[in-house]
Amino acid sequence: MFLGYIVMAFPIIAIISLFIICPILLYDKHNKCKHSAIRYIVLFVFIGYCLSLTYLTVLWYYPNITIHPQYRFYNIQPFIWISETYEMGFRRMIQQLVLNIGMYIPYGILLPMIFKKLRKISAHFVVVFLTTLSIEIVQFIIGRSADIDDVIMNFLGGLLGYLLYRMFNHILQNKQWWKEAINSNDE
Repeated sequence: MFLGYIVMAFPIIAIISLFIICPILLYDKHNKCKHSAIRYIVLFVFIGYCLSLTYLTVLWYYPNITIHPQYRFYNIQPFIWISETYEMGFRRMIQQLVLNIGMYIPYGILLPMIFKKLRKISAHFVVVFLTTLSIEIVQFIIGRSADIDDVIMNFLGGLLGYLLYRMFNHILQNKQWWKEAINSNDE
């Protein structure tokens, strides 16, 4: 899956990210906004991450996406994997749980870097929760599985990412490049 993403999707996502960030650069230049190059790099990475997240969680199975699947799989019982192993087997299931955590760690780091309002833990958690819940709902609608454990693990990844952001911010707060990377005018 990862190799397929790198070969097939990553170059396209990078190009789309450039097309998205170019109008932002032009708008900022026109309005004489003074952001550093590192700020735009962080924004570019965030855009690429969001596109990658959408691709990997929703579009990966294209063209097998349908609003009328033959059956829908969903799990609304938290931590059922502790007592029941899914058809994929225990090892694959644990791998999926770890990947769901890891997939949201960058999101947890990047959100407060981009948006000052999301540096408050409560606002940050609301956005992470709504993002993962929205993805699971869309997956259910298009015939993929929807799992409350995915929401929990994604949320945990967002929490870990936020804690890493706080740690980085504490360690790097006096570094000029870090100040430039997290500077924003969105309040």
